[in-house]
Amino acid sequence: MFRKSLLFVLFLLPWMVKGQDQIVLDSLELRLKNATEDTVRLKTLLDISLYYNNTNYVMAAKYARDAGEMAAKAGLAKWEATANGALATIFLHMGDYKNASPYYFKALKYAEAAHDSTRMAAIYNNMGAVHDRLHEYDKALEYYLKGMNYLTKAKNGQPAALPSLYNNIANVYQSKHDIKSGQQYYEKSLAMAIENKNKYMQGIVYNNLGKLHFTDKKEYDKAIDYLLKGLRVRRELGDSGEVAKSYNVLSGYYLDRKNYTAARVATNHAIELGEETGSLEVQKSGYSTLSQLEEALGKHQQSLEAYKVFKALSDSIQNQLASSEITRLQFQYDFEKAEQQRNAELEQTRFRYITTIVILAVGLIIAVLIVMIARNKARQTELKRKNLAQDVEIKNKELTTNVMYLIRKNELINSVAERLLKLQSNLVPENHKVVHDIILELQKEADSDSWKEFELRFHQVHSEFYKNLRQLYPGLSPADEKLCAFLRLNMSSKEIAAITQQSIKSVEVARARLRKKLSLTNTTSNLVTHLSNL
Repeated sequence: MFRKSLLFVLFLLPWMVKGQDQIVLDSLELRLKNATEDTVRLKTLLDISLYYNNTNYVMAAKYARDAGEMAAKAGLAKWEATANGALATIFLHMGDYKNASPYYFKALKYAEAAHDSTRMAAIYNNMGAVHDRLHEYDKALEYYLKGMNYLTKAKNGQPAALPSLYNNIANVYQSKHDIKSGQQYYEKSLAMAIENKNKYMQGIVYNNLGKLHFTDKKEYDKAIDYLLKGLRVRRELGDSGEVAKSYNVLSGYYLDRKNYTAARVATNHAIELGEETGSLEVQKSGYSTLSQLEEALGKHQQSLEAYKVFKALSDSIQNQLASSEITRLQFQYDFEKAEQQRNAELEQTRFRYITTIVILAVGLIIAVLIVMIARNKARQTELKRKNLAQDVEIKNKELTTNVMYLIRKNELINSVAERLLKLQSNLVPENHKVVHDIILELQKEADSDSWKEFELRFHQVHSEFYKNLRQLYPGLSPADEKLCAFLRLNMSSKEIAAITQQSIKSVEVARARLRKKLSLTNTTSNLVTHLSNL
């Protein structure tokens, strides 16, 4: 009684699906236009791709490809892997399993490197679906089990993903006619979907369990319970496409049970929703059931008309498949072209990289040459400095030698003068004046020549000495400057006396006066050291 009431409510309750697809798309396009951050733009591109995934594969792929290229340029490996996964799924929906697998493997490579168990589980699940579509059930089951193994290791996402994985595994077992295993995995999937309040998966599993009990186990009461529960959940979600699938299975069930009234209601609902959603597959299945229903009721003309529509829809689907193949080939060409462009960009990047290395190498060589030139120049400067120091040393030696020569010459002149003075007393008076004049000339010559020659050579060696001395001590007399020059050469009072034709005592007195003029009196400063530093 309850089942009949529920059936009545589900079939006759007024029900509408609010089509707001364009509003959703406009909202996504606006978000993409106003996005400034890369991650926001990437998410929006993938959301738009997902929006088109059930209606226009080319558009879905365009946005997924744009997301992948943008992520690659920005160096966002995680987003690039997500885009690759989306592209693989689009190829899967197109039936292009050959191109789906490489993109899944690209996404899998990132997931393995990142140790992302949740992502790896999702990829293995999808790769299993590829082999499931190819009727390679053992391979599909192998991938599904791998996905489940990684999902148990995942720190997050496990509750949401497991129901889908269990449902896929159940599909494989059912296809392999292992009904017991299939039922066990369907029931696991359903239990988790109910626990997680995942109504979308509940609707799918209820419908699959209904088909299993109806077609394989012939347990009709259980089958109708599951089918009606699935229909109710899908209607609550407002998913027109899934509701239409439920009606198609229900129409077949009621036709088999000879409940023609219920079969007609379910078939009409399926056809209406198929037209509303644009699903030719749903419409084709609906008209096929309708043709059988009219035939069972003896309405042969109506059965023929329904069959004609069924056949037209079948032909349309075949034509569409041909068109889809052309679209797929064009899409594949576009992708190959995009790959070529990306390879060209990689070559340009490699060229820029090599160019940068060459420039850096040349710069390094130039820097090394500059350092070598600078060092060579420094060595030359040091050599010049050493040569100059050697020249100064040589000139100092020459100056010292000259000074010693002057000293010896003056000593000789003084000795000759003394001897002439001694002889003067033994000479006749008229010769005294002659000897005296000779002595004066000798002394005069000694004073003039000695100082001039000394001053000339001193200037050659110590050209800045007089300049510095006069700047610091402008009040010095020529005699003081002369004494400073002698002391600069570290000459003793005796040596100075020999050159200047003075007594040693006179030189000592002159030195004392000089200390006072140089403000060195009552200090510990050495006069010779002080002058050597000028």
